[in-house]
Amino acid sequence: MRKFLSIIIPRYKETEKEIFPLLSSINGQVGMDFSDIEVIIATDGKENPELDHGFLELFEFPARQICLEENRGPGAARQAGLDHAEGEYVMFCDADDTMHNVGVLKALMQEAEMTAADMLSSSWLEEVLDENGRYVYLEHFQENTWLHGKLLRRQFLIQNSIRFHETLRVHEDSYFLSIAADLAERNRHMPVTSYVWKYHPDSITRKNNGAYTYDSMPEFIRACTLAWREIEKRKPERLKGKVVQFVLYNYFTYHLPNWQEKKHEPYLKTAEQAFVKTIAPFWHYWTEAPKEMIAEAYNRERQRTFIGSMENETLQEWIEKLNIN
Repeated sequence: MRKFLSIIIPRYKETEKEIFPLLSSINGQVGMDFSDIEVIIATDGKENPELDHGFLELFEFPARQICLEENRGPGAARQAGLDHAEGEYVMFCDADDTMHNVGVLKALMQEAEMTAADMLSSSWLEEVLDENGRYVYLEHFQENTWLHGKLLRRQFLIQNSIRFHETLRVHEDSYFLSIAADLAERNRHMPVTSYVWKYHPDSITRKNNGAYTYDSMPEFIRACTLAWREIEKRKPERLKGKVVQFVLYNYFTYHLPNWQEKKHEPYLKTAEQAFVKTIAPFWHYWTEAPKEMIAEAYNRERQRTFIGSMENETLQEWIEKLNIN
């Protein structure tokens, strides 16, 4: 029977109680023929018991489980799910998140079928805890570093050999989506809010007071440049703009007030060293870029990343300090 959408859920230690909100939010979608979808739960390592089959039978949609022999990270789990998927499109959800509303899956599936998009994105909400202990929600619009709220045409991924990188345990989504976004001929955005990234204080990205933001930056840089190598083979004309934007993103990020705090000095030093090392093979794209391109990208990236802040050294001073060659 035809499957239009495969929903792939990497799972590590999430219990039935913890994954229930997501599965329930899928089950509560209106206007759906649940025979059009499949849910694949990819458990990351055999040390984690599978979900009870009776529990999965509570839901109207067909669900199956696969299990990796050993823990290899969320990227490997997603790839295992992708390798087993049968749908025309795939969607990735984290086990402890939820759909935003009851109509979003039908809307996304209709849009994908109508446009035959290679990649269809939507807006999503990030749930955070403010200083008063209250939940607030930040809306994310068009971006290509998170898998949330996106449908990808499975044959597009197969035909272009787009896979999660086996050496990346974090920022594997940045690598995967960077390639997909650049190779997609039909890249569509639907102006709906589809997904909620729920706040969990013990998650990788939020534990230890958000240290992940700082100590994972070298791996984020590596993920991006690994993706560039793939893009360079197929669409080298895209690299100049990507390198220019990335240099400016790093410049503005490291000059944000939080990165300039004394307690973050070790993270800053390590991140800048990683940036110099990984950008070096691509630095000629920066030196070859027209001044007008750099100026335009500078203003755009400053507005996006650095609004309300003030540089304590110029871009040229920063580049000279790092001694990139």
